[in-house]
Amino acid sequence: MVKEYQVDMATSSRMQAELTSWSKSSHSPCFIYKTSDKEGITKALAIARAQHLSVIPHGAGHSYTDAALNTNGLVIDTTPMRQILAWDPIQGIMKVEPGVTLRELVQIASKDGWWPFVSPSSAEVTIGGCVAMNVNDRNAWKFGPFGEYVISIDVLLMSGELCTIVRERDQELFRTFVGSLGLLGIITSITLQLQQSTGSVLVRRRSATSLNDILNLFAKEERGSDYMEAWLDGFAGKHQLGRGHITCAKLINVGEPCSSPLASSSVISRLEKPLFNLAATVMQPMLTPSVRLATRVNYWWGKHSRKTQGQQRGIFPYTYWSSAAFAAYHAMFSTGVETFQAYVPRENATEIFEQVLRYSQQQDCIPLWCIIKQHKRDSYLLSYQVDGFSLEMNYQRTHQGAHKLEQVLQHMIATVIEAGGKFYLAKDHFMTPAQYRQSVGDEAVETFLKMKQRYDPETLLQSDLYRRLFQPSPL
Repeated sequence: MVKEYQVDMATSSRMQAELTSWSKSSHSPCFIYKTSDKEGITKALAIARAQHLSVIPHGAGHSYTDAALNTNGLVIDTTPMRQILAWDPIQGIMKVEPGVTLRELVQIASKDGWWPFVSPSSAEVTIGGCVAMNVNDRNAWKFGPFGEYVISIDVLLMSGELCTIVRERDQELFRTFVGSLGLLGIITSITLQLQQSTGSVLVRRRSATSLNDILNLFAKEERGSDYMEAWLDGFAGKHQLGRGHITCAKLINVGEPCSSPLASSSVISRLEKPLFNLAATVMQPMLTPSVRLATRVNYWWGKHSRKTQGQQRGIFPYTYWSSAAFAAYHAMFSTGVETFQAYVPRENATEIFEQVLRYSQQQDCIPLWCIIKQHKRDSYLLSYQVDGFSLEMNYQRTHQGAHKLEQVLQHMIATVIEAGGKFYLAKDHFMTPAQYRQSVGDEAVETFLKMKQRYDPETLLQSDLYRRLFQPSPL
């Protein structure tokens, strides 16, 4: 029942993560146990104890780094646990197993006029993964992280006890377990609240000539928007540093719910994936100049296009990357992508973002695309969000330039943390334990470790990320 795999860092996590994960060792050998129920999890834990293996649950594998990797240990694949256990279309409350994906949730909920409050950019992520990493969305400044809309979670503890943690009743325990990276217990079900939606948004785009302009636009647009995200031209330097545009969207709350937001059966849609894949493969040998040209065209097109009141779009294609886009992404970045995402307090954001952008360009490490989002602080123990902004910078990874890029990113990490910034652990794999403590605070780390001692006294639940940032494995 347990199968051994040599899990390459480039294939251990599917979709985006398969191209963005990288470490000093190129492989993460492990055992994988796939289960469809709580009994299977219990059997896997018994096997792990008998063989002196550490364990980590694994969902769809969209973390960019080592959050769900467990070198020389056991990975419990919970993706077969994908039943929708209950659905109340009147109140918009759904109970699901951890392997249910956002796509599957939306397929049911959207027919009755409901939509998740918070959603990352892939419809294939699991709800269990969203809770474990406490993901955020383009509406983070307004709605906070995913955990804000979880009513309760059922967790299998390492003692064998099945514990139901309710937000309103178990506030301290809830804020510790949500976003705990799968290191305190294994989620067996989640009950969450959805929001009403017709399935459409009104999208507007505004251009900006500098980073300061971008952040000012966030301030002007936040009251009238439900979603905001800025794109920066990573190639633009000197007086044009930080130029780009901000995209704002407002939920349309008048009209009938979209009956089938996922339908796609035309000949064109069936050809979309191979055509995107072919185009990306052709572009791959001239990737950097192609992206440079595309970003320049994108900026100037947005700057000179006729202003409108906005364009109505379906919320599903607005929110999620298509499978064709993922295929093109994989083909274009065949050697992988490194992601740097810094969360910086509002008062320091302009200065620090300009500083890391300039430094990156000066070191000849040009980010192929950059994204800015606005955030607010939350109460979760291992929270990574701040009252301010995040800057995501994405780099092509090459074997020849990997060491230099790592040094550049480590320098930028130190700069951000000194300014009171934080990092999202689903996208970081370069922080040191000291840097992590400095970013979230000694008290948060010590409290987490005490909770781990209480709920996992054997330290059975581990991952490469846990051993990297919290403490060495005793196994």
